[in-house]
Amino acid sequence: MILDLFAGPGGWSRALTVFGVQDVGLEWDEWASKTRRAAGLLTVRTDVARYPTWPFVGRTRGLIASPPCQAWSTAGKRLGLLDQPLVHEAVDQFAAGRDTRARLVARCRDERSLLAAEPMRYLHALNTAGEPEWVAMEEVPDVLPLWKQYAAVLRAWGFSVWTGILNAADYGVPQTRRRAILLASRVRTAQPPAP
Repeated sequence: MILDLFAGPGGWSRALTVFGVQDVGLEWDEWASKTRRAAGLLTVRTDVARYPTWPFVGRTRGLIASPPCQAWSTAGKRLGLLDQPLVHEAVDQFAAGRDTRARLVARCRDERSLLAAEPMRYLHALNTAGEPEWVAMEEVPDVLPLWKQYAAVLRAWGFSVWTGILNAADYGVPQTRRRAILLASRVRTAQPPAP
């Protein structure tokens, strides 16, 4: 299966259907979940931070993650930037198989900041089974240093990894939408798509 964390209304999922692939999306928002279901997309309405990882171990080929951007976005208060050291600490802890979220989230200025570390909790669990084969993650540009931290961990686990900023306008989307991207693969060289 392909696991889509913070699946939203289904952007990644819709793209996968073009290739004849379906994912399982985890999404907490009621309306985003209803939109996914109305589009025929497999959806588990849940909080990614509270959902166990074990149902996916031994079954996951790819992992997609688009954590909520409100804590990091220029459209918000950007408290994620102030919380960034705590998020980096959470990524380190998850990568080592330790869950210190309760202590860290209590120190965050915006509790949503720590959601950017959640994919590493899933990746650590999946890595114990030699999974996933590939990873794709996106967020607002200010999250790029965090993606670079993920990249270092994934490389140590045998992945080829590329991180950088891409602009959706360079790929046919009729808007300027710059995003920090992480692409990783165990089976091929990770590189950005050509515009």
